[in-house]
Order: sequence, then structure tokens, then C-alpha cells
Amino acid sequence: MPSNEMLAPHPLSSSIPDKGASMDSVEAMIHKQMAGDVPPSRDLGRFTTTKYDDTATRLFNVGNVRNQACIEEYPSIASFQSECVSILAGLWNAPSTGFMGTATTGSSEAVLLGGLTMKRQWQIKQPDVLNSRPNVIIGANAHICVNKFAGYFNVEARIVPVSESTGFAVDTEALKNMLDANTVGVFLTLGSTYTGHYDPIQRVANILDDYENRTGHDIPIHVDAASGGFVAPFTPSNETFIWDFRLPRVQSINASGHKYGMAPLAVGWMVWRDKSKIPQELLLESSYLRGSHTNFSLSFSRSGAPIVGQYYSFHRLGLAGYRERVQTMMSRANLLGTRLEDTGFFSCLADSRRLVSHKANEINTRCQEGRCVEAPELPIVVFGFSEHVLATYPKLRLSDVSNAMHDLKFSIPRSYTLAGWGAQGEDIDIMRVVLRDEMTIETLEEVLTGLTHAVEHLIR
Repeated sequence: MPSNEMLAPHPLSSSIPDKGASMDSVEAMIHKQMAGDVPPSRDLGRFTTTKYDDTATRLFNVGNVRNQACIEEYPSIASFQSECVSILAGLWNAPSTGFMGTATTGSSEAVLLGGLTMKRQWQIKQPDVLNSRPNVIIGANAHICVNKFAGYFNVEARIVPVSESTGFAVDTEALKNMLDANTVGVFLTLGSTYTGHYDPIQRVANILDDYENRTGHDIPIHVDAASGGFVAPFTPSNETFIWDFRLPRVQSINASGHKYGMAPLAVGWMVWRDKSKIPQELLLESSYLRGSHTNFSLSFSRSGAPIVGQYYSFHRLGLAGYRERVQTMMSRANLLGTRLEDTGFFSCLADSRRLVSHKANEINTRCQEGRCVEAPELPIVVFGFSEHVLATYPKLRLSDVSNAMHDLKFSIPRSYTLAGWGAQGEDIDIMRVVLRDEMTIETLEEVLTGLTHAVEHLIR
């Protein structure tokens, strides 16, 4: 398989041709090159949406030639963005007035904006420690974009351990010992990219409340809800698992519309509880072509297509449509997990996907007859080899299974290792399948058959 060589130096091997070619010949050349790709709908490691109806596709084309930056020329795009922000603020229980939000180029930009806001707040509140290096609290389960914030903006990253013993979420006891006067904020994850688990956001908020009462230091939370922000509001557990602006400690939340928001690449959403919390110096007045507007972003010219797509999905699906799709994905994740375990070859990481609970040697009653699990987590299935397979075939590797699936034009990311995340500090080797709206029962059966046959072939 090809390796990622994007950052390696390359010799000059291509140049623009002297003369152009016909549209048909160039199109054929491009299609021929793409023929070797895994079909996007069979890329089981990605969270991003790959299937749209014909109306959505037509609207994407209309929005694609409209620049988000030109709000006077394309007031519709600005209006769609404002309405989407308002919808998300409501879903995430923001105060009815005073909030601020924006569209971003995916959640990575949103996370950088959230971190930059917290850093600048800290600098303003504590001018006497400007020579001290700020720090930010990050879980070991955080997306790489959170670490980018620390690296790009010269902030010390204090990594909170994550393990099976902490439910594959941040270790709140360890977090307590990392706080000090130079902590600008805490990043928490609503839906880990690695395992799908949610961090205990309310518990951390209580810890920070207690810390402020003892020290006077007000440390905000940013919730990276890149995946969970469009899942949690549509599940029953949202009533009891409190993670959003219902917690005063939560200052900002981001989500990716192009994941479970059913929008096209690439759109993220960022909402702050209170605009007054954003330092004025970060809100720049931008004049472009006609008119001016306040801008807080790391990019400028962008296609309006993703915003049009998000607006379309909100109104096309409504609350009932999103709820139905999320429940279906959760149920199919449960089905895939239990069926994988039923083969005897695999064991699922999350209790909610298992036939027998890790926590007690008893049958898991959370999922019966395909009903939705109440556990707060993403609709993904994370699994490795069963203890029997590991003991009987110690040389067998999950990467071999991944390669076999790739031959079937399915991409399940090569096994990755959760280093030291085991209950006794051991490494855990896993694979991950993301359940998206477009995964049908037929595709699920094909995946199960492929995985089963792959192991049967490898152990012969």
C-alpha cells in the first residue's frame, strides 16, 4: 500500500503541459487514476459523510461558486451560516442571547480558535505572568488538532492519561494534579477518534469549580465534539450525561458538520457561550469587495457549498430525521459488535458492544434485538482479536486482516496501538469501523463475512 510521503522532499517530476487536452481525455485520465481508490462508501475508517441525495448535490454545485467571505454579494450564505449557528447553539443548550459562532474549515480550525481564545484570555487576566509559559490540559485520547494548538501557539501540553481502568476517558484524578495558575484551559473530547468514548465533562467541570473556589483561578473547558456534537443531542443519554452549555464551565464547543452532521467536506462549527469572553483584539473588522464584517478565523475565501449543505440537512431531516439516523447507526454498531464477538475471533473494546461485559462476567443486556445502547459514545465499533485467537495464533496480526479487507475494496484502518491503555498498563491493538448513515445492513453483512473469511484464511 502507498505510504504517507507528503512531508518528504520530492524531485521535480511534473510540469504543466505545453498544450491542453480535450475535456473528455482529461476526464478519462482522472477517472483511470481514481479507479485504484477504495470507493468512499467502503472506507470504513472515515467519519465523513459520503452519500447525498440528488437535491443536495445540486445545491452543493450552486453554493460552490459562492465565496463565504463575500457577505454583501452572497447574503444567503451569511444567513444560512447564522441560522446553522443558532440551531447548534440551541441543540447544545447555549443561553438564548449573547452566544457567538462561526463556520470553520473543519473542526481543526475550530479547535485552534477555541484554544487561542483561552490563551488570550489568560494573558489578559494575568499580565504579571506574561513571562511564564502557559499550559493546556489535553487528554491522551484527544485528536491531533488539539496538540497542534499547543505546538503552533507555544503552549505547554499537559497530557492526561487514558486507560481501560478510566473507561477509556481522561483520568480525572491525574487531571487534578496538572492544574496551576498558568493553565489556560482544559480540552475534553466528546467522542474519541480512537475508541468513541466520551470524556466525563461534568465531573471535570466540578473539579474546576472546586479549584476556582480554592485558588481563585477560573479555568474554562473547550469541548471538542467533532463527532459527538451531532450524535449526543439525538440520543436518550443526553438527558443524563451532561456535557454542553448546561455546564457554566463549558466556554466553547466545536463539531464537524461533514461527519454526523450530514454535510459535505469541509465544514466545522464553533460556538462560544458568550461573545464577551472572546478578547476584542481577536475580532477583526474585515472589508472585502463591499461592506465589512467582524471576522474571527484562520482562513478567508472558502466555498459556500458546505454551509448550503448543512442548512439543507437541518431543514430536510429535522430533529426527527437526525434522531432516527443516529438511533439506526447506534443499533447497527451494536449489531456489528455482537456479531463480531459471536464469531469467536474478535473481542470488542466497549462494554456496550460486547456479549459479555468486561466489568462483570455476565451477559450484556444493554443491546437486545438491535435496540439502541444508552451508553454515551459514538456509533463506532473498536475491536481486536479474542483472547482465544491471541493465545492460539500469536503471530496473527490485525494488519493482515486489514490488508485482506483492502483486497475486497474495503478500508479498515491498519491496526493501531493504544500504548499503555490496558488495565495493567499493557498495549492494546485494535481496529475500528465507523458506522455512517450510508452503511446498509447488506454492507454490514458483507463486512462481517469479509472479516470472518480473512481470519479463517490466515489461520489455515
